[in-house]
Amino acid sequence: MWWRFNKETLIQQITKIATFLVAFWLVFLLGRSVWQNWVLRRDIWQQNEQIAFLEKQKKDLNNLILYYQSDSFRELEARKRLGLKKVGEKMVILATSLEVSRTNEPTNFPEEVTQEKEKITTPVVPSKIANWLYWWQYFTK
Repeated sequence: MWWRFNKETLIQQITKIATFLVAFWLVFLLGRSVWQNWVLRRDIWQQNEQIAFLEKQKKDLNNLILYYQSDSFRELEARKRLGLKKVGEKMVILATSLEVSRTNEPTNFPEEVTQEKEKITTPVVPSKIANWLYWWQYFTK
């Protein structure tokens, strides 16, 4: 029967089992520490990437602050927003298409909007003219 081992074989079996358990425990601890080391290195790398990004962003914002504090920015903003000019300068105002349309305001705005919508929504009917004829008309006109 299996419980009738002699003392020496029993001690040898217990020693083998204990050695196996100790070796398994050491391999487990080593694997866990390697895994933790890898996770920590990955986290450190990610944090370094974030630090580099934030430092670049900080540098850009500091440059922007310096620009906003400069005289050239103040002058540019005074010209754009307040319409100011330097002493002795002459200003020329050119009418753009937006300014022209503001001066010639339509008398019946909703009607013009509906007309524009109709122009957009009407389907384009393709004509039955051949392609070579289109080119002929393009070059001969």
